[in-house]
Amino acid sequence: MTCNCYRIRKVWKNIGKRNLFFLPLSCQSVRWNYSTTVALPQTKFPQKIVQESISDHEKNIQISCGFENLYAQQWNKNRDQPSFVMHDGPPYANGDVHVGHALNKILKDITNRYKLLTNHKVDFKPGWDCHGLPIEIKAIKTNDYKEMTPSKIRKTASQFSKTAIASQMNAFRRWGIMADWSNPSNCYFTFNKQYEASELSAFYKLYQKRLVYRDLKPVFWSPSSKTALAEAELEYKDNHVSRSVYVGFKVCNPHEILPDFIDTTNVYALSWTTQPWTIPSNQALCFSSNSQYCLVKSSSSSQNDTAPMYLIAHQCLENVTKHTGCSFDIIKTFEGKLLNGVTCVHPMDIERTTKMIPASHVTTDTGTGIVHTSPAHGVDDFMVAQNHSLYSKSDVDDNGCFTADAGYDLHGKFVFTGGNDAVIDKLKENLTLFHEHKYTHSYPYDWRTKKPIFVKTSRQWFIDTSSLWKKSQQALNEVKFHPSIGKATMKQQLKQRPYWCISRQRVWGLPIPVFYQKESGEVLLTDQTFGHLISMVKKHGSDVWWDMSMEQLLPQSVIEKSGAKGITEDYKRGNDILDIWFDSGVSWAAVLGEHKLDGEKQVADFYLEGKDQFGGWFYSSLLTSVGLQGCAPYKNIMVHGFTVSASGQKMSKSLGNVVDPMMIIDGGKDKNKDPSFGADTLRWWVASANVHQEVQISKSIITKSSDSVLKIRNCIRYLLSNLNHFDPHAVDFAKPPLCAVDQHQRHRLHNYTSEITRAYESYSYSRVALLTLTYITQLSSYFSCVKDRLYCEEQRGDLRKSCQSVLFLILEVLLKSVAPILPHLAEEAMVHHPCRDDETPLFLSGWFRDDVSKASYHAGVISAVDTAHKFRDILNTFLQGKQPTLYDVTIVAPKDDVMNQLRLLQDTETSSSSDLCEIIMTSHCTLASSVTSLSTEEVCRLPVKIDDSDCYIVAQQSSRHKCPRCRRKTAPRSGQLCDRCTNVLTCNWET
Repeated sequence: MTCNCYRIRKVWKNIGKRNLFFLPLSCQSVRWNYSTTVALPQTKFPQKIVQESISDHEKNIQISCGFENLYAQQWNKNRDQPSFVMHDGPPYANGDVHVGHALNKILKDITNRYKLLTNHKVDFKPGWDCHGLPIEIKAIKTNDYKEMTPSKIRKTASQFSKTAIASQMNAFRRWGIMADWSNPSNCYFTFNKQYEASELSAFYKLYQKRLVYRDLKPVFWSPSSKTALAEAELEYKDNHVSRSVYVGFKVCNPHEILPDFIDTTNVYALSWTTQPWTIPSNQALCFSSNSQYCLVKSSSSSQNDTAPMYLIAHQCLENVTKHTGCSFDIIKTFEGKLLNGVTCVHPMDIERTTKMIPASHVTTDTGTGIVHTSPAHGVDDFMVAQNHSLYSKSDVDDNGCFTADAGYDLHGKFVFTGGNDAVIDKLKENLTLFHEHKYTHSYPYDWRTKKPIFVKTSRQWFIDTSSLWKKSQQALNEVKFHPSIGKATMKQQLKQRPYWCISRQRVWGLPIPVFYQKESGEVLLTDQTFGHLISMVKKHGSDVWWDMSMEQLLPQSVIEKSGAKGITEDYKRGNDILDIWFDSGVSWAAVLGEHKLDGEKQVADFYLEGKDQFGGWFYSSLLTSVGLQGCAPYKNIMVHGFTVSASGQKMSKSLGNVVDPMMIIDGGKDKNKDPSFGADTLRWWVASANVHQEVQISKSIITKSSDSVLKIRNCIRYLLSNLNHFDPHAVDFAKPPLCAVDQHQRHRLHNYTSEITRAYESYSYSRVALLTLTYITQLSSYFSCVKDRLYCEEQRGDLRKSCQSVLFLILEVLLKSVAPILPHLAEEAMVHHPCRDDETPLFLSGWFRDDVSKASYHAGVISAVDTAHKFRDILNTFLQGKQPTLYDVTIVAPKDDVMNQLRLLQDTETSSSSDLCEIIMTSHCTLASSVTSLSTEEVCRLPVKIDDSDCYIVAQQSSRHKCPRCRRKTAPRSGQLCDRCTNVLTCNWET
């Protein structure tokens, strides 16, 4: 092998597909092509999917990789494994999906897929909220509603719901959400007969426990929807404008609050309100006993003995002056408690009087410190009325118009318009209107009709939350919140609601199963009446309440068995339906019990919804569960924010900033304008966002997500392409790799797996995304280091195998790290995996293998490689993109501790094949303990600080020639192979 001519040799054994017959040794006049002798990357895994094809590409992956079958497969395979129950908060079946759906469902799917990878049996049953006003409004036009029978309304709303469910379900499947979509029984719908029967049973059990009752209480009333609303069904408009008024209530008996010399016939208690229409129903004036009040007169009338005087809280004077433009002179200041017992004349009727009453809800932040109190139209007002036996019935009908009982010629006037006008006119007529001005403030609106609501007393059905408050607080102590601040928010919700109105005055919903005695209004609900009705609901559904006759709903035999008096004709069915929050709030009872043993608590591992559900589904589920089974229905609650535009604005069609998730993944008709990004890009957007805050979305944000997914794809492709001819069964992964840089990478991989697992376990998916992208970026330097060894070393040699063993583990870890987020990409990669030897689905193959963490490492190798990286980074910064293989370097390490580290990577003074040389990526590397004299070939001499040691790296142009096979400057002569390549090509030749 030392002669300087070409000699024909016997063909290389185990030549495989190569066609190498001649070995050039020295002749420089002939150029040989060595491309067939290097192990170049090989894979059919595409580097990039053109945007026009992404949608079809992902759909094909879903079919070929069995996305539809995965849920059933894991249910059977993991039947004996620990279960993980993700209870799905049901979205409204009222239209197509939006990005809020995507955020919510994808977060749930990431969680479920991770739990599946960690060998859990995932229990996930998608649900839909099918009743209620949100669906009625979408399904039926206002004018049509008035002409339709209840049965027709229900049929129309039901069909609309089914259409919406089909549309949303198709979207969820397209996003890769794992569920048993092919089996409708593995989804739940609140209009399903079995679900309705379960919900009615929950209602009746609460009724039996006296936790459900009927009473007259103030409720949020929507005149546009003609129904009571829950607090969760309100949205607040910050720029609502009200006609606010300052009104004088003439004092009848001022007692000791006035000096003897004051004319007591012209003193008024001044009150402020933004709802003038409520003044006709005024029953009291409330004040704060702990505040200072004063008697004042307008400064402009200070010399007029007959000018009116006013009672105002001292702290409110400045604010009143600001809004009215009137300054005041203080005549007397006194303690608020002296107002107790003062009587005033009603400002609209001199025949009526109103008392002044101390109340804890009165503040002096706004207004006058004297609060006009209308028990029929305020929650605090109603509580005062209960304590003082004041009249609380509302004189406003369901349409928001005054009834005949209101008087003052108000009958038929709508409270917000003609009603306000008439009241203010009457105040002017009576000379009791002190001032009027426009006032902009936050005000509640009906979340569906987008019109203002008001509070009015109404006879409704309620859940006694006060009886459940303490137990609910205790139950929450056992629940883990993500983020943890959610627990305090939830507890605050419990404090704010003394009762929960669960009745609604519509027809598209589940009827409250009670009958009323026509004359007395007495409620009839017994075991017998309920048992009869529930049997019909199980068989026919809740339509029976509207479609069947009273004789069918309440037969005489049932009345008699109940022990009730009278006959069927003496009773009427109720017209109320259950609140949709009660519908979904008992879903734990209807859904979670399917796989529970008798007597076992029905508790889910996870609830995951938006922050608005603190007062919605989280709240209703907690109260019903505590009421029925004494505990919370969830062990964990994860809360996410709302989706907003890139500028932080709420999504709105009028603003033109609505983003359609289906447009993101499948694109529009014009792919140049609306390109297809695919479901994985949408999923990466969800995972990479800080979901506990508002989540921004725009085309540019989605494009960045697409770039991240492409970066991951290219890394996976590199790994796949370099695993050819690698047999993982021939490697003992518990042993450390042969090469130092491989050991170092195994160490990094172990750290990455630990951090990724912690991030998934804490549901910090944005950290998973960040860790993954950071790790992939770090991998690029490792890939550069080992490229020469991968391509040019013996194909099945130990050096190449050392590197491939690490690449194999990196690929496995990386695929499982991103699989919950990017299932399409991960499954596609598994199809192209050259080492896959069975058909076990990726998601059923378990989490990271123990081999990743079990390998031991040579003492000091990890820190030695870290030290070498510092020298390499300093050199690369200087070279600014030039190939380091063109240079030879000398590393100067005066101190023994640094030199000893480097000796672990290179045990000779100079080497072209040492671990150190591979890390630095130069042609040769020399170790020295002192700086040599400056050479004419020297390119740079760069200081490197290693701890407290001053080291150097000296680079000079390599004195050797470029090897025509490996391209490193390690050949003795031009055109001749380097020693390493010669050995690789001749190692299996016969001599």
